[in-house]
Amino acid sequence: MKSKNFLDETNRFIISELLKNGRIKLTELAKKLKVTPAAVKERVDRLIKKKVITISALINPENLYPLSACIGVEADADGVNLIVRKLRNCPLVFHLAKTSGNHNLIINMVARDIAQLEEFLNKQIRSEPGIRHVEVNISNSIIVPKYLPLRFFYPYDPEYAPCGLRFDDEERCPSCPAFEKKK
Repeated sequence: MKSKNFLDETNRFIISELLKNGRIKLTELAKKLKVTPAAVKERVDRLIKKKVITISALINPENLYPLSACIGVEADADGVNLIVRKLRNCPLVFHLAKTSGNHNLIINMVARDIAQLEEFLNKQIRSEPGIRHVEVNISNSIIVPKYLPLRFFYPYDPEYAPCGLRFDDEERCPSCPAFEKKK
């Protein structure tokens, strides 16, 4: 496929169908498109290879982690880079973006309750050098998207959290979901 035509009508249809139901059978897609299943598989494989899509399980956090927060951080460049390194693999964080404007880092995360959120803010953000201002907007209802790419179910490691901190490290979040089996 040529790059300018890469997201042609057929690929857009495939993507829209996968967004509705990520488990749709390729044969069903092929029938809708009036092509062979092999043609659909080739297109899906190419979309994956070009990193346009990925196929994964998403989690509805409503019952597990009913609280979410959008955290705006104003910090110097070193502070932003430090927070990004720390939170890149945090199971509670589902969106992390460097930005311009009032904040130079936006963090979206989930938490079980206010206590877990406060613990996270104090241990993982406010305590770091270079942090000038932290603004937190708390939500008790995620409207869109309903399902999130939460990474709670890493292969269990009794010593290290996904962020790289050891279980006995004072800097780690005591309520980190990665250590739930350890408790």
